Amino acid sequence: MNKLIGLALLVIGLAIGWQLDMHLSTVEKVNIAFPPRPEVRIQLETMTSLIPSDDPSLASFKSAYESKLTLRALTCTQATPIGRFDSVNDIKKQAIDRDCLKEQDDQLLALIGIKIVGLRLAQPPLRPLVKLGPPTVIHGTENAEIYTGKSASQAGVVVLRGTRSEFTAVEIPSGKKIASLPTIPEASHTNYAISPNGRVLAIAVNNRDLRFIDNETGQDLWLARDVGQLYAWLPEMQAILVQDNKSGPGNGGVVLIDFKTGTSKPYAVPLRNQSWALHLSSSPSRLLIGSYKEFSLIENTRTTEGVNASVVKEFRIKSPSASVSSLTPTAMLNGQAIVFVTGRDFMLFNLETREERLWESHEVIGNNYAKWSEESILVDGYGQPNTGTTKPFIFNVKDATLSPVETAEGNQGIIYELNGRTGFMRRSHQKVWVGDELQAGTPESLDDMITGRKLERQLQALEQEERLSKARLEALKMGQDMSRAPRLMYPYGAPSLSQDLLIRRQVERGYYPNTVRVPPAMSPAAEAPAAEAPAMAPAPMPSPLIQSAPIQNSPIQSYSAAANELRKQAITNTTSRMLGAIPSNARVEAVGVYEAKDRSSSGVNVMIKKSDQPIVLMLSAYEPVRWNLMKEPGANLVAVIASGHHLPEVTGAGATKTVIKRGEYAYQQNGTGYAALNNEAMLWTGKPISKFQGIYGGTVFIVGN
Repeated sequence: MNKLIGLALLVIGLAIGWQLDMHLSTVEKVNIAFPPRPEVRIQLETMTSLIPSDDPSLASFKSAYESKLTLRALTCTQATPIGRFDSVNDIKKQAIDRDCLKEQDDQLLALIGIKIVGLRLAQPPLRPLVKLGPPTVIHGTENAEIYTGKSASQAGVVVLRGTRSEFTAVEIPSGKKIASLPTIPEASHTNYAISPNGRVLAIAVNNRDLRFIDNETGQDLWLARDVGQLYAWLPEMQAILVQDNKSGPGNGGVVLIDFKTGTSKPYAVPLRNQSWALHLSSSPSRLLIGSYKEFSLIENTRTTEGVNASVVKEFRIKSPSASVSSLTPTAMLNGQAIVFVTGRDFMLFNLETREERLWESHEVIGNNYAKWSEESILVDGYGQPNTGTTKPFIFNVKDATLSPVETAEGNQGIIYELNGRTGFMRRSHQKVWVGDELQAGTPESLDDMITGRKLERQLQALEQEERLSKARLEALKMGQDMSRAPRLMYPYGAPSLSQDLLIRRQVERGYYPNTVRVPPAMSPAAEAPAAEAPAMAPAPMPSPLIQSAPIQNSPIQSYSAAANELRKQAITNTTSRMLGAIPSNARVEAVGVYEAKDRSSSGVNVMIKKSDQPIVLMLSAYEPVRWNLMKEPGANLVAVIASGHHLPEVTGAGATKTVIKRGEYAYQQNGTGYAALNNEAMLWTGKPISKFQGIYGGTVFIVGN
């Protein structure tokens, strides 16, 4: 009887224990006692709601999730012995490592986040990709002033960013709001992107992590820890490429996040110090990824083990001064070439021929642009010099021509690309314009426009020097001692003094009077100072006495080859008035120093010997050197050009035409300044430097022999 009672009690106890938690494994009891934190459970519910119950990937995900839960329990209880018969309540009283639980929960969130983002990327476009048409205005929502925007390549979706880091998803071209996204003060200003289907926003936060947001609902999908820049979306591979921000040997490397397998691992092609990537095609899956000077064409394939990658071609930019300065190049000519900003200029790199074409485009157009067609981009061209105005142009990179945009709407504001598609976005106050249809005028040669703008600047600089020289000579004629002239202080725009007297007073005080423009046709030839009088030029500093008159624009508005010839002739006329006619058989000799040896106040002596050929002498220095010219009988010195970082002084020139100016200097032929000095020689004389002598600290030079 007692045995039966004991057996009955045992059965009852087991039944009660089973009903409570004796039937649970230790792992299950640990995870019940210390469940994953709420955001894990919320994200798990969101993810399971997106997957159809008959989807094969659901079973594989559940298996992976259960494995992570098991690992969580075992890892975090290693230091805490838990018995098989310990209840959930008993386990709750144990000192489980809370930091370990947090770390394991982060891994659960990563597993769920990768799955959710992958599901979103596999869905159809959030809004259809449609033609935008003529420029359409989109106003900021909820009184937000728009700072910038990013677009999807295969959907009619743009995410606008406000000046206070507000983000809003809108459809284009209608501008209809899709969803308000979180305000993210810690978000990167430039490092964010929209998935090709427009459903996911990926944005770098805190200079370390990557945050994924649902553009349809505004919900957070995943915070990828220690992941920086998103290099490229690879929807055909169900993957993305990102920058590894973890410390250690792989820091800065490229990581592939595989949404199909739910894994993250180093990219199959080892790459470091990469700054950009450009998705070129989906079939085959190809992209360019590189740094400032080097980049590779890589092809991706999916195998049973995941995504594999191999290098198809490697490229290096050979132009010494060129590099990829823009955030990401733009694919042009149907993927045969890329266009990018290098410094202040544009460059085209042909991926098939490796031909490089670099335009000195900063003379004519700005750096912001948007892809307009496979052969052209939309840019802003500068107006006439000194006007501060801009005008939109279509820049054909194949023909190197600029066509003025004649459409009035949406032609002002900062230009942004529509990422991965043709068209443009412009930002102005509290609104943006979007469009892919503009009327363009007759194309003109970009090279001719660049040449014309250079000639305009050169002509203006020469005319400025001519006015300075004229004012200096007038002051010398008046017998004024400029170094001792009283520094008179006049109120701004004092009406009691005439314009001429104000100019003279400025000259006496060492200021360059840039208020009077002497038209080239009316400028008299400069008269030389007395034989031994030092040739000095006042510093070209703006004076507070008189408001400077703006330099007039060139009357030649065209940039054709014929118009540029007229500009060249105007330059020749100006230099001839200042230096006289340079004989055709003249040669240019240049002398350069950094300073006079031991900074001697006596300066540097230059002996000009007898020569059969006429000599144009160029003198250059960094410090304000005194150049003492000593002519031997028979010396054939026809002109002197003295320039430097500081204004030089020249004595002994006699009746020889002399120009004193701030400008280029060089004291060694392989230095950075020599090329610029040689360009100065070409500008003033039409001839390159035929002989150069230079040293850091100079004393005596001999020319003409």
